[in-house]
Amino acid sequence: MELEEYYERIQNSRPKLRFCEWFDEDSNMWDFTRHSHPYIELIYYVEGKGDVDISGTNVAFSLYDTVIYPAHKEHQDKKIPESRREIICLWIDIPELVFEEPIRLHEHDSILFNAFQTVFREGKREEPDELAMEYAMKLLLLLILREEREAQTGRQMLDFVLEYIKNHYREKITLDELAALEHISKSYLSRKFKERTGLSVISYINRMRIERSRQFLMASSLDVNEIAYQVGFDSPKYFHRVFKELVGKSPASFRRHFKSQ
Repeated sequence: MELEEYYERIQNSRPKLRFCEWFDEDSNMWDFTRHSHPYIELIYYVEGKGDVDISGTNVAFSLYDTVIYPAHKEHQDKKIPESRREIICLWIDIPELVFEEPIRLHEHDSILFNAFQTVFREGKREEPDELAMEYAMKLLLLLILREEREAQTGRQMLDFVLEYIKNHYREKITLDELAALEHISKSYLSRKFKERTGLSVISYINRMRIERSRQFLMASSLDVNEIAYQVGFDSPKYFHRVFKELVGKSPASFRRHFKSQ
């Protein structure tokens, strides 16, 4: 079905919210048996990760993922030892909208999270506004379909990885970790990352760390070695070498030059 037809069906529908909860796996609401629902089930991973068996195929989900199960699609969540999961779970009754297969999306810019929260908050009002509820559900479904189309055309390739690096560049980041975020191989990640940014993963991370270190050098009195650790380098010696390669001066020379101006 074309995207425009999905849009038209959603626009002309009257969706009903049949279930609306925000919970973790310690809650008795979490069903670890094989099951299905008569409605479309939408889940947003607020925290943690999970493995789900969907009709015999194992699918991994992680932080900020959205998954949509078609009505009557059997699935079974697997318990993961020493791992905490927290989700927003919605069941939407909209017979006009039929999905053949589950949809899985990576979040970016909190667009889907905000839409999930809007539906959840309206659904939990003591007296939900019927019109507001309908528009909130339609918006969520439209955003999901749009995000899926963009993901299929490749426009979102590595968005989640780039956002993760932006938020975690001070920490140790491995190729294995980044590849797992997109559920792709390390070699494919490396190739696509170079196509997208023009840099290798480590070069991209180093440039981000060096840019942040320049801000520290200009705006703080922190020791140069301390700055190296603050921006994510394990070794001050390596930090000095990378800084000089990218900036053309040593960190100390850069600081002196800035303060002399």
